[in-house]
Amino acid sequence: MIPRLYEGGGVRHSEDGSVAVLQGRAVGGTTVVNWTTCYRTPQRTFDHWAEHHGVTGPTSAALTPHFERVERRLGVEPVLLSQVNLNNRVIWEGARRLGWEAHLMRRNVKRCAQSGYCGMGCPVDAKQSMLVTMLPDAVRCGASVYANANAERVLTTGRRVTSVIAHVHDPETDKPKGCTLTVRAACTVLSAGGINSPAILLRSGIDPNGRTGKRTFLHPVAGIIGEHTEEIRGFSGAPQAVGSQQFEVRGDRMGFTIEAAPVFPAGAAGFASCSGAALRALMARLSHLSITIAFGHDGFHLEDPDEGGTVGVDARGRPAFHYRWTPRLREYLLAANLRLAELVLAGGADRVTTLHTDPVTLGGVDQLSRIRSASFERLYYPLSSAHVMGGCAMGPDPDQAVVDDRDLRHHFFDNLFVIDGSVFPTSVGANPQLSIYALASWAAERLAQRFG
Repeated sequence: MIPRLYEGGGVRHSEDGSVAVLQGRAVGGTTVVNWTTCYRTPQRTFDHWAEHHGVTGPTSAALTPHFERVERRLGVEPVLLSQVNLNNRVIWEGARRLGWEAHLMRRNVKRCAQSGYCGMGCPVDAKQSMLVTMLPDAVRCGASVYANANAERVLTTGRRVTSVIAHVHDPETDKPKGCTLTVRAACTVLSAGGINSPAILLRSGIDPNGRTGKRTFLHPVAGIIGEHTEEIRGFSGAPQAVGSQQFEVRGDRMGFTIEAAPVFPAGAAGFASCSGAALRALMARLSHLSITIAFGHDGFHLEDPDEGGTVGVDARGRPAFHYRWTPRLREYLLAANLRLAELVLAGGADRVTTLHTDPVTLGGVDQLSRIRSASFERLYYPLSSAHVMGGCAMGPDPDQAVVDDRDLRHHFFDNLFVIDGSVFPTSVGANPQLSIYALASWAAERLAQRFG
């Protein structure tokens, strides 16, 4: 299912190959393959957007009723401690022994079978993704859904979008069928995500202020593999049930959130940087492995106005993503690896291994200096992310932002809106799906008032 449901068959990456990007590519988007973790946008993020980016539209107060509405529709509920699998209990027990903050997460599921297959598309439709909630709601209200039709560009006249051009693909081969779909509407909304929305605008020649595709953020992921005497079976149960925000604020350094990652064969082999006999030996112990990750909160560095990455298009019109490897990013990766190793060892692992191309293995906290001596340069430490934000930032200034923060209308077009994670002026600093849902609900009200 990974090749079928993910952008690039699950191997979308930055232009230099240093960053892997996991994004859904299905009816329902990434909500079909995400791990069901639901956080509201942190208050500190709203405060930063207001103070440093002038955002006054989608504030915490304005979005609260929309968070509540979406949570009811998606069945968002806290995980019970009895449902937490051993992979997540590594965080729970490690944090308890270290005196760190840890909490049970909330998930958008109903009658969950605890199969663990969230990342490959829920086999029993317990995950309340857009595929089984918002899109059926829209169809019941008269919407038409066209699958296998890739939006290529929008056509404009003056300050108005006149149509959207899509290329129709064969559902079995995913190759173009040689025909196009043209959609004409009074209002056009782009919701293609943090890489594809900027790319569509750029292919369409829409970048009047030079800000399209700029300040694209990832929540860059660090990770530690733990090896345990007991059987962990991290491929079974809710992928993410416990999190820690012990290090969400780190002064002017990049804060980060700690979570678990499921331990399926493809994912575990991808996380591990070893090969040959070493990889075979590691995979033979798959059921005894834990994977614990951290993701950095990029975009909040005031002294770097173009932190993060950029999205462009290549000569063939395909998205081209570049991500900057900065001293601040390297400092975060070192700090996260040190704290993750400490946590996983406290959580019961016999030894832990980093994700370096030349992995570092240690059997106790007295060996943490090995991590401090390791390189966190580009390509020496494989980076990945499943959260893509920014690239079409919202804000009141048409010279600095792509869309107006009052309603997410494009600053230079009267009937073009962008409503997805690409409008965030920084990363969210939390798993972004609930933030995107609530923002879309808020924006939909304004669209209805304007065009209803």
